[in-house]
Formats: sequence, structure tokens, C-alpha cells
Amino acid sequence: MSGKIKYHYDKVSWLNAADEIMEVRRKVFVIEQRFSKEIVCDHVDHKCFHILVRDQDNQPIGCGRLSPTGRVSKIAVTINHRGYGVGSEILSELIHLAKQSHINNLTLNAETDLTHFYFQKKFSVDGPVYMKQGVPHQRLVKRLA
Repeated sequence: MSGKIKYHYDKVSWLNAADEIMEVRRKVFVIEQRFSKEIVCDHVDHKCFHILVRDQDNQPIGCGRLSPTGRVSKIAVTINHRGYGVGSEILSELIHLAKQSHINNLTLNAETDLTHFYFQKKFSVDGPVYMKQGVPHQRLVKRLA
């Protein structure tokens, strides 16, 4: 629970929750951040572990995924639910899933203005800043074992 709002963090499959996951991604990545629509889903989604967050009204408000190779990606929280620790908890849940799945190394590509968020979970820089869809990004890593 964060603040007065209750959130539910669930491990879900792409098959059962794709519509809800894509709804969150569209709101955050396409509408708000103005990334291209291709970012909403890709050929890897069906292979990944997914965390879906719903609010007290059971509406999807956040998501994130972990690939079987340890890549963390597509963490998104709708604008009205930011600042309550939802993104941090999604990342914690993905790290927990990685440990349960015996994944020893995590990687991700973070927008440079969000790297502090990942540093709090002990990720470290692993490469130069580069541009992706007009936004500076940087590769980060975390060793689990």
C-alpha cells in the first residue's frame, strides 16, 4: 500500500494481460512521452515475465517486464499514480522475479534523467550515453549473484 491508495502488484502472462499492459504503455509512452507506437509491444513480450499494477478500482496503472535473459524494460506508471512508490515497487518485483528464476545479471536502458531511480536499487552505469527516439539513454547493469 502506498499512501491512502492500495495497489496490487501481480505477476501476469502476456497472454492474459496484454490489453491492460498495452493500455498503460500507450498512455505513458505514446500519449505522454510521444514515442512511436512501435514501443507499445514487440516480439519479446510473449517470452517475458510481466508485473501489472492495478489500483483500488482494479484499473491498470503500472507495468514492467523482465526477459528470460535478464533485461528489465518497459517500466511505466500512469501520471496520476507517480510519486507513490509504484515504479520502485515494480522494479523490486522484477528483481525478485529474476532471483527466483536464477537470473544472475540484469541489464536495462534508462533515460538519463531517470538513472537516479535505478541507482537506488544498486544498478550501475555500463556504457556511454546514446540517443533513442530523441531521448538520451544509458545502459545500466546489476549483478544479483
